[in-house]
Amino acid sequence: MSFSATEATFEGFRLVRRNPLALVAWALLYAVVSVASLFAVSRAMGPLARVTEMAEAMEGVTSPPQADVAALLQALGEVFLNMGWLFPLSIVVGAMLAAAVARGVLTPKAGGFGYLKLGMDEVRVIVVSLVLSLLSMVLLLVLIFAVGIAVGIAQASGGGIAVLAAVVVGLAGAALLIWLAVRLCLAVPITVAEKRIAIFDSFAVTKGRFWPLLGMIILTAVMVIIIGVLSSIITMPLGMMSGLEPWSLGSGASDMAAMQARFDLSNPWVIASAFVEAVVYALTVGVLYAPFAAAYRDITGSGAEAPTV
Repeated sequence: MSFSATEATFEGFRLVRRNPLALVAWALLYAVVSVASLFAVSRAMGPLARVTEMAEAMEGVTSPPQADVAALLQALGEVFLNMGWLFPLSIVVGAMLAAAVARGVLTPKAGGFGYLKLGMDEVRVIVVSLVLSLLSMVLLLVLIFAVGIAVGIAQASGGGIAVLAAVVVGLAGAALLIWLAVRLCLAVPITVAEKRIAIFDSFAVTKGRFWPLLGMIILTAVMVIIIGVLSSIITMPLGMMSGLEPWSLGSGASDMAAMQARFDLSNPWVIASAFVEAVVYALTVGVLYAPFAAAYRDITGSGAEAPTV
């Protein structure tokens, strides 16, 4: 089938134009999660402040009293109890949004508000995403280890050829990671479309299409950056009015006061900022995820009923 990197890049905008309520649904979902996160962080600010104070007091102390260590661990436990649920929640919401965007592209007649569901599709997306994330981490650690060895050899030998070899190893490793990322980039759309865990099936679909897919990824990244820059015109003033002063961070005690102001739910500007950021995030999700589903659709001919204009 015909696949155009440029056409796929703009699939997110076409999806939102076809179904504006999808953007509303994604924004509402993220807004609820964002407000809940603000609530959790605001509750954790007190214990976090105690952790910071106790850690600073223990700095340079070789054998701190057991009572102080116990108090520090207790404060850390309170921070975890208040914020520990945010990570699994973000994984679930991310899977819901990724699956929703894929459905919107591949099966635009699918039900659900904004194509949002919570079922086995989302479970499979979570599994695939976690496996790919772990694989990426392992490969990155291997690359860092290999580069470290090459640099060590280069420093020990002191020769120009050894330095060049270290650079080549680093570049080759980076190229390998990019190649794998591109070849595996359709794993989530395949998983949603075929309703099965498909981690390495992307290799067959992307065969012979590395460069167009890489171009699509680069163009998509540019679109996301443009959205981020333009949205900052609105979100930055709201963030400042909510009480956060980015240029003041790093000034010691004022850091905690600025952070507390930023997460104070009694401040209406904090709520307004959260909702505006939710809309921006929802649009970003559509623009970021839709091209991959469109690429799978165009390459394989799946979801042919989806309009492409």
